[in-house]
Amino acid sequence: MTQLFNLESYVECCQYAQLFHESPEQFIPQDGDFPRAYKAFLQNYATHPYLPEPIISANRSQELTINQTTLDYLSIGTKLTQGEKQRLFIIRDTVDLMTLSMSNLLEHKDGYLYSSAYYYWNYYSQIWQHKLTKPLVFVNLDNFVSNSLIPINFSRLDNSPYQVPILNTKKPISLDSGYNIKSYNSICQSIARRILADNFQAIAQNDDTLNHLANYLQKTSFFQIIQPYLNKECFDFIVEVLHNSQIYYKKVTLSLAVIADIVSKQINIQYLKQLANTHPEYQFALISQYNIFPHIQQLLPFICLNPSFQQFNQIWQEKSKLNFPLFAIYLDEIEFAIGITDAQGQKSKQWIQLSQQKDAISYEGKPTVLIGRIPSKSQDFFRIPKENKTAKLPIKVNGNDYCINGVPQDYNIEIENCQRTEDVCIRIEFHLQPGSFPELKVTDLEGKYKITASLTDRTKLSYSHIPHEKIISTRQQESLAQINRLPTRNKLEFIEYLMHINKELDNLSISKSSNRPINYATLKDLLKRACEQIHKSNNRPDMLKSIDADSDEAVVSDLRAKLQNQSLHKIIDIICELLNSNTPSKLNLIQQGFLLEAIKFTGKLYNFSQYLLPNNLFYPIIFSITKKITYLNFEKEYLQCLARVAINEELQRQYFSCFNSYYKLETSQYLWGYGRILLWYYNFDTVNLVNFKVHFTAIIEYLLSKPHTNFHEQYKQNAFLSLLYLLSFRANDKVFCQQGSEEMRMAERVISHFSKDRIILKQVSKEKPLNQFFQEMIAGTITEDDLGKLLQG
Repeated sequence: MTQLFNLESYVECCQYAQLFHESPEQFIPQDGDFPRAYKAFLQNYATHPYLPEPIISANRSQELTINQTTLDYLSIGTKLTQGEKQRLFIIRDTVDLMTLSMSNLLEHKDGYLYSSAYYYWNYYSQIWQHKLTKPLVFVNLDNFVSNSLIPINFSRLDNSPYQVPILNTKKPISLDSGYNIKSYNSICQSIARRILADNFQAIAQNDDTLNHLANYLQKTSFFQIIQPYLNKECFDFIVEVLHNSQIYYKKVTLSLAVIADIVSKQINIQYLKQLANTHPEYQFALISQYNIFPHIQQLLPFICLNPSFQQFNQIWQEKSKLNFPLFAIYLDEIEFAIGITDAQGQKSKQWIQLSQQKDAISYEGKPTVLIGRIPSKSQDFFRIPKENKTAKLPIKVNGNDYCINGVPQDYNIEIENCQRTEDVCIRIEFHLQPGSFPELKVTDLEGKYKITASLTDRTKLSYSHIPHEKIISTRQQESLAQINRLPTRNKLEFIEYLMHINKELDNLSISKSSNRPINYATLKDLLKRACEQIHKSNNRPDMLKSIDADSDEAVVSDLRAKLQNQSLHKIIDIICELLNSNTPSKLNLIQQGFLLEAIKFTGKLYNFSQYLLPNNLFYPIIFSITKKITYLNFEKEYLQCLARVAINEELQRQYFSCFNSYYKLETSQYLWGYGRILLWYYNFDTVNLVNFKVHFTAIIEYLLSKPHTNFHEQYKQNAFLSLLYLLSFRANDKVFCQQGSEEMRMAERVISHFSKDRIILKQVSKEKPLNQFFQEMIAGTITEDDLGKLLQG
């Protein structure tokens, strides 16, 4: 025989806690945690019988008599007629198998059933009366609060006469606090307040009396008791009243209409309606003890399931005979990071993948073993070097760090017999059988060593600079992400504009060779529209930013071919010709407008600008002329363009050679470009194009030259970001900006100078100022998370 315990029902938690004189509040789980205290309480009192309260007074004698019948004892939980498991626990839908296996919540002899699967079977007949055509989502007003709902799909199996529910954990619906367990407490308080006001006016305002009666309603499972009397206007009820530390019992008459009115005022009907309107792709079903009232069904576009008709026990008996699964789930994509050394001796992070295939489904009762594989090596084991006793493997579940209480976890593998002269080959296996205890195992392939494994909080690393390898890996990751986005961006429209631009460039060449006046207006408009196609939108980066133009990906090859086959390099020729042959004052508005759009377009090509041969833009004469053009911040766009196209050593050298002339110009974008070149393109390992010590000191000296309030905000942003990126040269020069050095003394001075300032750059962080990032970097205490933010600058 199996005993069923619902770990998610707050209504049952209140009933059982009050029966055994405990406070339900102590059993409410914290956000994201398991109801461990409640589970321990249920197991402790599972064998303790109790008597129901004498609450309904109908058919009772008006005088004392001896009860000749046998006392009908009750017990907590629900006894199921058959079953291999000793206990079956109803758990939250959002608990993934990885968390369940490492939580120590269940014992090997325990079974579990997800909440939605339980209610699906408990109300199966009611649900399918509605001939569902959409995935089903349960909204449960009787359970503990959850921050998300899990839709369920359906599957028909050969050994099941029923549709089996599949929990689609891939598509959770996020919730806010629109409904919560507080409503049950409020409803019981309101009913108790009404009973006292109608029958015990003298003590109706006593808080202890009110709370005691509200607790009594929960203890007696009030809404379950009144179900047989729903066709009546009123019914008699024996209440337990506390007064002056004494308990009194009295029969009172309650109106069902009054109770229904109290319930309707406490439930947030509007929130539930909005939930259904926001997600029309789902059919919502309401689980609630309040569904006994007809007006609840009339107010909501939900299937309102009547708690008077439940059938889980019947389904359980049929399952025992036919052995069909009670649910299925999508397997989580679980990965463990390890370091792999290639043939050249270079070490890189690789991921051991436990999932066999994407969107794999596992059915309850069906054993499955997932074996970790390294896809890049087609290998289902990894080595722990003989000199290592332990290995810490970062874990990801469905692409995100696996966390406990918000703290990322590592899987710590320890080889207990460390006296060895050989590497150990390790395999990670995940043994699962949905409905039973899942187990993560680590085994030695040769069976020589005893291995233990456990989860540990990830050690927070701190840094004094951005490591070069992180800069490189971020560039690679961003390139891949941008390439993956290309098919969903406006690539086709952009290519079409390239064709129009190319045609107009040919027309301009014909006009020039024929000595006809050149009309720049059409080309200016085409460049502007093309630039709009690649400009960032919806908080996404520019379409071509970060993309490796030499990538072998087909979408990149196609774009590269289009750019190489066009006459786009003529744009640079026209820019330089206009600037060389005219003084800025002689340029008309159309010409200046063309120059602006041509400069913006060229810059927005980023790595692909190499096909426009932008070297001429860096000539000193061009630099000097652009300073004199005041049209719509032309110089600002020009400097940003130079930074975006400085993709090789020669262009970077030319840009950095202008440092002394520009770094103090607060309205200039020079330092904006300086920092971005270091972040986007600079090769810290092999290139020595930057006089980093001199530049670092010069920027700080200027920042110390006047009060912090007298600087342009954008200049401070660009200056501190450049200083942060320059600190990456600490890896090249072990003396640079170390304790006792002149750079360190100046850095400490500038930190103090701006200590009352908050230099916020939203692309990095909306909360932490750049001067604080700099302070922590100088001290060597900046975290890996903050490094990631700086790499987005």
